[in-house]
Amino acid sequence: MADLNGLGAVKEWGLELAMDLSDFRSGLISWDDVDNGALVSGPPGTGKTLFAEALARTCDIPIVAVSAAQWQTAGYLNDMLKAMRESFGEAQSKGPALLFVDELDAVGSRMINDSRNADYKRQVINGLLELLDGFERRSGVVVLGATNHPENIDPAILRAGRLDRHFFLSLPDAATRRQIFTFHADFSIPEEQEDGFARSTAGMSGADIKQLVRDGRRVARRQGEKFGFEHIVKVATPLLALPSEHMRVAAYHEAGHAIVGVDLGMKLQGISINERVLSVGLDTLGGASFASDPFALKTRSFYCGLIAMYLGGLAAETIIFGEFTDAVANDPRSDLAMATELATRMVACLGMGRTLAIDAVAARDLGRLRAADRRLRMAVDEVLERQFTTATEILEHRGRALCAVAETLLNRKSMSASEVSEVLDSYPATCGDAMEGEIGDSVTLKA
Repeated sequence: MADLNGLGAVKEWGLELAMDLSDFRSGLISWDDVDNGALVSGPPGTGKTLFAEALARTCDIPIVAVSAAQWQTAGYLNDMLKAMRESFGEAQSKGPALLFVDELDAVGSRMINDSRNADYKRQVINGLLELLDGFERRSGVVVLGATNHPENIDPAILRAGRLDRHFFLSLPDAATRRQIFTFHADFSIPEEQEDGFARSTAGMSGADIKQLVRDGRRVARRQGEKFGFEHIVKVATPLLALPSEHMRVAAYHEAGHAIVGVDLGMKLQGISINERVLSVGLDTLGGASFASDPFALKTRSFYCGLIAMYLGGLAAETIIFGEFTDAVANDPRSDLAMATELATRMVACLGMGRTLAIDAVAARDLGRLRAADRRLRMAVDEVLERQFTTATEILEHRGRALCAVAETLLNRKSMSASEVSEVLDSYPATCGDAMEGEIGDSVTLKA
C-alpha cells in the first residue's frame, strides 16, 4: 500500500486495519475491536479496485471479490439472496478475509421511490443488513464496498457497525499524477516538462495515466527505441497556446471571482490563468481558489454569497467587454452550472425558498426538478439574477481594482491572496466614477 499515491485518509485507514488484524491474530483484541467495514466512492478509474487489492496484500489476508451486479444475475430474489450468503460464507471460511463488493449501489436504496420494485429492494437490503450486522455477526470478514454513486446506497447500510466509514477517492492532483506516472514508467518527468504534463493530464485518473504509459511504451517498441518521455509526448493530448484575447478575458474573469469573494468575506487563496489549453475536450482557462470555513454558518446569506462569487467572473466580463462567454457552460463544474445547482438546492431542498420543507435530491435530478416545476424555475432565476446584480455592483465600485488585478494577472499568470489584497488596498471602492482611466491599461503591483 505504500506504493499507492494520493489516497489520503483511506490509505491511513487501511494501514490501521492491518495493525488491528495483527493484534487480533495475536489475541490482543477481539473481533469487535476491528474496524471491519468501509465504503469507498469516487469517479471511475480513481483506484477503488486497486485499493482493495493493496489492502488485502497489506493486511496479509485473502480477498473475495464480487459485485452487487453479479449477485443480481444469479436469478430471482431467492437466488440473489443465496448468492449474497455464499459470498459472505466464502469470505468467512477463509477468515480473516476481505470481502470486496463492487457496484454496491446496485443493491438499491429504500429512499429512492420505486413502487414497482419496492418489495424486492426491501428484501434485498434487509438480507444484506442481516449479513453485515445480524444476530450472528460476520466474525473474521472485513467488508469493503465500492461505488461511483454513494447517494444511491441505502443509509441503513452505512450505519455504525456496518459500512460506517466512507472514503471519497478523488481524481489525482498534479503532484499525485506525477507520482503515479513515475511508478508506472520507472522514470521521472523532466523538470522542464512538468507543467506541460500537468496540463495535458488534468482530469485523468490513475488508470488513465497507466494507459498513457502503456501507449508510450508501444510507440517506443514500434520505433525500436528505448522508452523515454519523448514517447509520452507523442501520445499525450496536445496543448495549444491560448490567443491573447482569450487570456485577457480569462484574467478579468478570475479577477472578478477574487474581488467579489473577498468583498463578501471569503478567504482567497490565489488566482491564475493558463497560457496553454488542451486541444480536445473540456479545459479551464484559469481558476480562483478560496479556502472553506469549517465553522461557517450556512444561512441563506451564506449561500447567496457563494452564488454571487460564482457569478463574479461573468459579471466582470460583462462590465469590461459588454457580454460574457459561455466558456465551458456544458461542464457541470462551470460557474453557471455550480451557481444554478446551489440556487436550486437552496430554494427547493434546504427550506430556504417558498417552503420550509427539505428534501434529499441527487445532483443529477435537480435539472428535472426545475423542468417539472415552473415556479421553481422562476425562483431559481430570481436568485441568480439578484446575485449577478450583487456581483456587478461590487465590481462597478471596484472598477480600478478590477483592472489592476486583471492586468497584473495577465502579466504574471498567477497571484497570491496577499498580492490581490495589496491591489485592493491600493484601489479602494468608490461610489462614483468607478472606471477611471482606460480599460486595459497595464497596472502592476508596487515593488
